[in-house]
Amino acid sequence: MTSLRGKLELLWAEWQTLARHYTDDEVLVGEWFADIRDKHSQPHRCYHTTEHVYQMILNYREFYQELTYPRTVLFAIFFHNTVYDPKCPAAENTARSLEEFESCAQDLDLDSDLVRDVREMVGLTAHGHFTEEHEQERPVTRDLHYFLDMDLSILGSNPVEYMLYAGRVREEHGHEVEEEFCVRRAQVLEMLLSRKFVYATREFRHFAEDAARRNVSKEVEMLRARAAHVAGLSHTCSDNERGTCSNKDTKRDTIEGHVQ
Repeated sequence: MTSLRGKLELLWAEWQTLARHYTDDEVLVGEWFADIRDKHSQPHRCYHTTEHVYQMILNYREFYQELTYPRTVLFAIFFHNTVYDPKCPAAENTARSLEEFESCAQDLDLDSDLVRDVREMVGLTAHGHFTEEHEQERPVTRDLHYFLDMDLSILGSNPVEYMLYAGRVREEHGHEVEEEFCVRRAQVLEMLLSRKFVYATREFRHFAEDAARRNVSKEVEMLRARAAHVAGLSHTCSDNERGTCSNKDTKRDTIEGHVQ
């Protein structure tokens, strides 16, 4: 198993190689990497961390030969979650992440086509990772879709890894009341299941589509059950004339705890 230090060294190596295509200012390269690393290491993050970036870069390396403009994809990987506040709307986080990228793009003097394409890739993460191609039988090979599929690759992981992921998402949203979180997340996941395909590329459809649908369907089932359970407890409490009932223990239960 690769240590955290080893993972950060891999991220640093990829970032150095990428940034040095555009500048020989080693201080600037180092400062931008430190900013990316530190933002992904903020204490409120549980899933959207350097580990997520690391896993995406492993996918990037695996599918490198399939990419037309790999540097564009790599910039999108590094910057798509540089700003992440679970209390803010996804669109706001994405917009602020793009502001970070555009500041970096100015420092590195990136060309306008690359900036435009990164904007498109990152922008779609705030809109369900959905494109028209997700409704088509024929898989696609655009860099955009490889990026989106890489970002959702965790959905097609083995059941244990998936439930760890689900639990980390719940931790990030610890400020939300349990019933509200369960209902909202179930709705998001049901929208994902309603599309014809979770993934757009041939490779991800082949090895991850079926597993993703199983994992997501199972989580939706558990979320709906949990929401109903908590709602039932709340109703019981409101009907208790003595007011001795408390749902404080259910308010912060994680998805992992519910599975166990």
